[in-house]
Amino acid sequence: MTLLLLVPLAACNGPKPADDPTANVESTATPSPVPSPRATPVANDETPPHSAAKQCRFEVDGKTLLDGRCQVYPMGDGGYTLNTWSAGKPAQSHFAVVTTRADGKADASWNADPDDDRAGDPLGTVTRKDGCWVNERARICAR
Repeated sequence: MTLLLLVPLAACNGPKPADDPTANVESTATPSPVPSPRATPVANDETPPHSAAKQCRFEVDGKTLLDGRCQVYPMGDGGYTLNTWSAGKPAQSHFAVVTTRADGKADASWNADPDDDRAGDPLGTVTRKDGCWVNERARICAR
């Protein structure tokens, strides 16, 4: 607590802008980089996860977009990208991203336009049922 009180006092007693010859000079120093969290979790040996071929099923609004083998990229804690384009654009090029939440549910999105390489179209909150992530609009399975 004492240090917290001394820091403002030290700042008050420092040189005034008029007394400081460098006050009008722009600083070229860059702030030290702040480490950012990893986008994807890694295994204990620091090897990043990789996609694997799995049996997939992807349905949106009652239409089956994918039913067969596809590449699935794990995102940790049960989340994944289904039907990744890691080996090039697949013939059935719709894909889904499932991002798990702390409450046991997940948020899902997809690429409504099969030529879009981002899953920017929301599917809403999904819950785990019979090994798939489902809601009233979607069923996303990777086994």
